[in-house]
Amino acid sequence: MKKSIKEDLTYETVINCLKEKLPSLPQILEELVKKLSDPNSNLDHIEELVEIDQAITAQMLKVSNKLEFLDPGEPRIVTIHDALHKIGFENAKKIALNVSVLKLMKITKFPRDFCCEHLWQHSLGVAIGCSVISELVGYENPDQAYTCGLVHDIGKLAKVSFSYRSFAKEIASASRKNIDLHDLEIKRNLLRHDQLGFLMMKFWDMPKDLGFVVKWHHEEERSNRSDIESSELNQLIDIVYFSNLIINKLGIGYSGHSISKSPSDKFLRSFGLTSESMEELETEIQEKYDQNCPMLLIL
Repeated sequence: MKKSIKEDLTYETVINCLKEKLPSLPQILEELVKKLSDPNSNLDHIEELVEIDQAITAQMLKVSNKLEFLDPGEPRIVTIHDALHKIGFENAKKIALNVSVLKLMKITKFPRDFCCEHLWQHSLGVAIGCSVISELVGYENPDQAYTCGLVHDIGKLAKVSFSYRSFAKEIASASRKNIDLHDLEIKRNLLRHDQLGFLMMKFWDMPKDLGFVVKWHHEEERSNRSDIESSELNQLIDIVYFSNLIINKLGIGYSGHSISKSPSDKFLRSFGLTSESMEELETEIQEKYDQNCPMLLIL
């Protein structure tokens, strides 16, 4: 009989084993996360950051020269300053974050049936959903919620880096058993991507709130989030948890399983929603995703 992961390894041991294999954090991502967590950040702050990253600069120029941004007869944009002012602050933030996260995913070796682009599409969907839900509940920092949504599954990169073959087997097993990947991790006492993601955030010295969201993004019940005392942080976790459920239901991207779950009636009531109004929310998120995709999927 095989031993469980907890009998053989601690999560800290796994992270220590992975230190040489973990993808390095793109230089700009840490600063971007900090800037976007600051409600007072502006376009000049973003320009200072992105002009040192060639990949982001190239994508900003690429997007800014698309037909929907250029007027008829307008010359092509060739400077990052002009590109940022053409596409605007909100688009600039989203492009910079997505390029950084996608770069992180692309340097990780993924199993054949679980490609980084599909995980990124799922993560992008959750990020967009977080923005929509933040507006619904009046959350004061939608940029922070967007960022948390984009990196909520970052622990799967650690699992893939540790053993992409084992992770491929887990995906196949979840598919055969028709269960959620997170439920499979718990049922079989496997490495949990939420816990590994939390430790990755610590390893990369990312903001604590971001780490806690990654750690608890599958937990609906606030009382089970043992180390969370702030009501604001609990609300942020609620937003990411909720968005993740909706994106799985909508089938946007692929996060390792095809199971969709529904939030409890109690949880829906906490958002002032019913099953009927939730359908309207899902439609709005799908529409926002479809609107953003043409710009972001060229990355």
